[in-house]
Amino acid sequence: MSTGTGADGPRAFSLRRERAFRALLAVQLANAVAVWIHVVSVQWVLTERGESASVISLAPAAMAVPFLVLSLPVGVVAGYASRKKMMALATTMSALAAVAATVLTATGADGALPMILSVVLVGTALVVVGVSWQSLLPETVDRRMIPTAALVDGAVFNLARSLGPLLAGLGLGFAGAEWAFAVVAVLSVGCALTLWRMERRSPDRTAPRRAIIPEISGAVRFVANSAWTTRLLFQLFLFGVPSSALWALISLAVHDRLGMGADGFGALMALIGAGAVVAVVGFGGLRRRLKVTVFAACGAFVYASALAVLALSTSAAVVSGAMLFAGAAWVSVQSTWMSMGHQFFPDWVRPRLIAFILLMFQGTQAVGSLLWGAVTDVAGLQTALLVAAGFMMLSCVSLLVVGLGAETGIEPVLVSELGGPLAGPGGSTTEGSVGGTGTGSGTGTGTGAGPVLIRYKYRVPEDRRQEFLTAMRSLRRSRLRLGGRDWRLENPAAEPELFVESYRVGSADEFVEQEHRRLTVPETRLRHRVETLLAGAVEGPRVGREGTRPPRSRQQWRQRRRWRWWRGGK
Repeated sequence: MSTGTGADGPRAFSLRRERAFRALLAVQLANAVAVWIHVVSVQWVLTERGESASVISLAPAAMAVPFLVLSLPVGVVAGYASRKKMMALATTMSALAAVAATVLTATGADGALPMILSVVLVGTALVVVGVSWQSLLPETVDRRMIPTAALVDGAVFNLARSLGPLLAGLGLGFAGAEWAFAVVAVLSVGCALTLWRMERRSPDRTAPRRAIIPEISGAVRFVANSAWTTRLLFQLFLFGVPSSALWALISLAVHDRLGMGADGFGALMALIGAGAVVAVVGFGGLRRRLKVTVFAACGAFVYASALAVLALSTSAAVVSGAMLFAGAAWVSVQSTWMSMGHQFFPDWVRPRLIAFILLMFQGTQAVGSLLWGAVTDVAGLQTALLVAAGFMMLSCVSLLVVGLGAETGIEPVLVSELGGPLAGPGGSTTEGSVGGTGTGSGTGTGTGAGPVLIRYKYRVPEDRRQEFLTAMRSLRRSRLRLGGRDWRLENPAAEPELFVESYRVGSADEFVEQEHRRLTVPETRLRHRVETLLAGAVEGPRVGREGTRPPRSRQQWRQRRRWRWWRGGK
């Protein structure tokens, strides 16, 4: 997939036929509008109170903190719990936070600390809604429509990010902060009631509960051993930190440099949202013609230019035009990360990896907001915006030079979906459970409880040894991505043609899950590549208890050449 995500206007309109998608997208829009009314209202109240830039920047940062703490645990829970119930409970929490903010402002107790704590509660609800919704999205549309759905979802989020400040500005200007927070409470209650009704009519799927810490560890291992995923998160980080300068400092730029009030602030935010809508409707042809990384690099360049204009210009008209382009660039780049993840992350780990993306996104917003607030206090608003624009250009260059790596050969197509036999660890067929079955050379464990040790033996001709070692580098990362630990490849000195691979798995049941519900076609190709380099058939898998790997004596350590852990691969 080398030419963009293929989203265009007609496809965006065809999503109207997806009833579940439309309903949940409407909830997402209303909830996001409510969240941004709350956050921007707090931010503007702090601005009018004369708080420092560092304190003002705490408002968007406080919303991002729950993402840093809760994204991965929520991603685990979303893998087995009802996502609609989770979203309903989260929007109820938003309503309670808005009620608390209403009471605080009405009684004059709206100090910086309690108002920022109310943002933390809203952020906690937002992380639950965000992770749950992104986990549901691929199940509400056809896989071919995922890039378009991600783009529309990004546009809706940014539309909410503009409507929220606009409505907040109107509420603050005409009625007061307490009425703005009251609107948030009403919207949140409406979202909660809608989700509870949807859950009663069409219950969400559930699965057996899983322990949170081991599932998070599995996701971390997948990221660490997937170079493509690592590059995706790296590019997101490079874009996210400088992009946060706009959201953290725009209220100060509007207030101090343009001399505008709440109404003007809301109008500029509305232009950012309008730019996001323009990106959805008008950028389809451009996305089809350009590579994904080139398209994202163009968005980073436009965003950097908008930051520079905000820093240098005091013309409301010029800044308004720049904000329109900034909104288009923002949604174009941010939707790229999510659509790529939905397309290339395997189903069994996708909710947790989507949580990783959201964690990285909100983390960069939190860290960036604090960073640019501090830079503004020390060097001034104009300097902070120009430095952010310079770092955004670095993101542009990285997207063009480093990119994301090859996108072919990593499609998350399960072997089991093809209707044929499942390729076992050595390329042979694995049927049933590990206990008492496996390949002809396998040894059953008799039970699925407790850690197990998996072994394979390979006999490699001398002239193919280097190719074999290179292929095993990729296979090692595959084993670790699927859940293996403590991987080894040993070459006994007495038998130079023999290589023994071993790694640990949490249980025999998990080993079966790896080979049946996690094994994708690209992972299988790595195994077949190893097979083509052997002098005979693979011996394995042999499945034994964790303690069956014998300890080495000093003499054995001297006689055996231990395989070093290779880096690189997929």
